[in-house]
Amino acid sequence: MRTKHIIAIAVVAVAGWMAASHVNGLQAKYEQDVADYTAVLEGDTLPVQARVEAARPSLEVINLAKAITSFRIDPANQADLAEAAATSELRRGNMADQLINTAMRFLGVPYRSGQSSPSGFDCSGFTNYVFKQQNIALTRSSRSQYTEGNPVADVADLKKGDLVFFGGSRGGSSSIGHVGIVTEVNPDSRSFKFIHASRSSGIKVDDSKQAYYSRRYVGARRILQ
Repeated sequence: MRTKHIIAIAVVAVAGWMAASHVNGLQAKYEQDVADYTAVLEGDTLPVQARVEAARPSLEVINLAKAITSFRIDPANQADLAEAAATSELRRGNMADQLINTAMRFLGVPYRSGQSSPSGFDCSGFTNYVFKQQNIALTRSSRSQYTEGNPVADVADLKKGDLVFFGGSRGGSSSIGHVGIVTEVNPDSRSFKFIHASRSSGIKVDDSKQAYYSRRYVGARRILQ
């Protein structure tokens, strides 16, 4: 076998070893590759072909990883992702504004237990009805609504249109007994305003800083995505 052929074969074998070991780094690969390289020097070309075939999946993985990395660092792709995020947030904001505008139309409507209509609402009946006007289905009770959407852990992260939940006066501060819709958020004071069906005053806007609600606040859920 000519010297240049032996060198070429050796290069292919070494390249295959580098590609494979780059992916998994197993010592066993190295030992097998040394054996294949030795066989090449002795004139056996089968290990070269086997090595090339074995290296292909590794090379495909490496190429895929490079493609993913390239996509992540490409400023053009980052700009596209940022634009998509901004568009999604704008769409959500518009939906929240429509939701709140709908809710505000019912200010002063009396509280009526078990009802969910413009003639009267209870708290979860009100949220159920308002979201339904935006073609968004909610379950009927405040407890079940607390399991919908995604949780919002921090008050400072609340957004208009989020559902906020409060403990019931009878069941203690930890049980869900009341629900409203966020209309305004003040991240600095970690407070918010919300529209809800109050037992005493019907549909109204209150502030989470009020002692009655600050003591009973349980958590929030984001329905609008």
